Parts: sequence; structure tokens; C-alpha cells
Amino acid sequence: MSIEKFCEKIGVAPDPKFGVEVLKAAMKYYKMTPERAAHFFAQTNHESGGFAKFNENLNYGAKGLRGIFGKYFPTDQMAVAYERKPEKIANKVYGGRMGNGPESSGDGWKYRGRGALQLTGNDNYKALATYLGKPEILTNPDLVATDYIFESAIWFFDKNKLWDICDKGVSDATILSITKKINGGTHGLDDRSTKTKKYYNLLKGVKVEGSAAAAPAPAVAKPAASSAAVKPGMLSQHFSLKEMTRSETATRKGIDNSPSPQHLSNLMLVCKHILEPVRNHFGKPVQINSAYRGPKLNAAVGGSAKSQHCNGEAVDFEIDGLANPELAKWVADNCDFDQIILEFYNPKEGPNSGWVHASYASSGKQRKQILTAVMEKGKTVYKPGFVI
Repeated sequence: MSIEKFCEKIGVAPDPKFGVEVLKAAMKYYKMTPERAAHFFAQTNHESGGFAKFNENLNYGAKGLRGIFGKYFPTDQMAVAYERKPEKIANKVYGGRMGNGPESSGDGWKYRGRGALQLTGNDNYKALATYLGKPEILTNPDLVATDYIFESAIWFFDKNKLWDICDKGVSDATILSITKKINGGTHGLDDRSTKTKKYYNLLKGVKVEGSAAAAPAPAVAKPAASSAAVKPGMLSQHFSLKEMTRSETATRKGIDNSPSPQHLSNLMLVCKHILEPVRNHFGKPVQINSAYRGPKLNAAVGGSAKSQHCNGEAVDFEIDGLANPELAKWVADNCDFDQIILEFYNPKEGPNSGWVHASYASSGKQRKQILTAVMEKGKTVYKPGFVI
């Protein structure tokens, strides 16, 4: 994203130099106090070369590789083999760490540094996607360098509790503390200090509705059907990664049921299109019986290899005290879905007999299939529609 496009986003006249009017508008857009805005925009200005670079530059020569990444290029011969090959360099330097696969996986390049503070690594992209409620970041990481350049930096400030330091005011001590948290040292401290104090002087006295000196870090995005920001560890406002991957069988057998980035993205879509609408409509906790099942877990429970659970596209759930046929019908009438199955409901056993299975296809093409699963002669039979 260019600064001109950012200006359009926050509703201010284009200014490639990020002048005082843009600064004030950005502070109001993100509902920051003058102290927070001064620290935040000064640090991101320095880190991005004056808001000019939101993609990591990995076009190093052999000498640069030896000097900056000597650990990964211990010999001149190795450095020469990689010089001026940014993609190969990223895969070498970032492969096998920060949640990335090995060098051969290409994750190092896919999850290279982007945004105003150079978000790097699969784990951090995954955490940001959850925080913003934007699963598409995992399949299109370039969005961090276009749509979420400052949101990714806000996530970093939030994660590392830098807002608490900002709230102590603008001083040499607070600037130094924040610089160390961001840089790991004091590189560029003079420039960061000059910019922070300059911005603070420009912003003092500017009031921002909803800001407060001791307020929590600003919410930067809203998940579907919710006005609250998604917290770390959550897939949406009400549903956590833990409950969407939890399994007694996995725990008992020691099976790692962690989803891949794509499966995580799919789970977020299920929460967005099915679970959050259900939770918000009925106003009651939703019990998750089963959601993501990795290949080992799926085999352990005897699931079909073609099950949408294996892709993170399906969830089995119910609401205590609500008849599952009523729940299934509400989903069918009000949600975007691929498949809904009323599974093993028996009215003689009470309203919570069985459960509701619902799925959302990550391809975006939804079949709108409605079925009822029943047992007949010891076998599961799927009948069209809701059969009570």
C-alpha cells in the first residue's frame, strides 16, 4: 500500500510525505492518544524507511550475506551461491524456524518480512490472521504489505505490551525502551527519538474520541457479526483455536492435532459463516463436539478420509436445551453453508439428542446440501432434508 492509498483509507488528502494532517488523521482513525501515536508512527516511520518500504529487501550480495547472515552463510563459497537471489536467501535464512517449514518448503519466502514493522514467519502471520479475523492473510501474505501495513504493527505493539510503555509518556527513557523491544538494540535511536518528539509536539492537544491514556490497545478489525476485536488464540470473537481442535482421543493417544495454515484459515471461515451467527442469534454458548481432525486423529476415530473435518471445513455442535432440529433448521435458513446434517436425533432421548453437523467450503462454492443421518440395521444412512 502506498501512503497515497493509506490517505484514501483514512479519509484525508493524499500526502506522500506523511505530513501533519495525515498524522492527525491516522491517530484518529486508530483511536490512539497523542503519546501512543507519537511512539507508534515514529517507530514505524524509521523501520519502513520513511513509510516507503513495506516488503523486506533480501537482494543481498555475497559480502552482505556474510556480514548480516553469517550464521547461515559461513563460507564465501556458500554466500556466492545465494547472492542476488532473494527467494533462495529467504528460504535459507527463515526456513525451519518461526513456524516455517524447511528451506525446501518455500515458507521462508512466503512469510518473509512485510508491513510497517516487518512481520516475519508463519507463526506470526497465523497470529495476525487470528487477531484481525482475516484468514485470507494466510493464503495471501502480501496483504500485510498492502492492506494491513499498520494493523500488523499494531498487533506487534499489542502482543509485546508496548502500549503500556507509550502510556508512560514521551521521554528518552520510554523511547529507548520501545526501541529495544522493536530493534533488539538501539540502532537508529537518534532518528527514532527525533521523530517521536516531533510527532508528539504536533499531536499534543488533539483530542480523539474513544481514546484514553490507560485504554487497552486499539481494536483494529472486526470479525463477522461482532463489534469486538479478535484476541490472540481465538478464531473469532467467541470461538478459540483450542476448542476447535480439541479431542479426547487425540489427548489419550498423544496425537498432534494442530491445523496447517490453510486448515486454520478454513476454521476461521466456519466460525465466521456458521458459528458466530448461531452464537449471536441464540445468545447462548455453543458446545463444540468436533471440528478439525488431522489425518491421524481422523483415522483413530474411524472417520471418512473425505470428511470435511479433515480440511477444517466442518464442525459438529449443539446448544444445551435447544432442540437440535430447531438449531439445524435455523442454520439452513440463515447461514451460508455447504452442508448441514442433523445427525442421529431421536426425540425420545430429549432435545439434545444427536448433534448438528455443518460445513463451509473454503472454495466459496456451497452445495447447500441438507441431510439427516440415521442408523438403520447397524449402518449410517443419510436421507435428504430434515427427517424427524
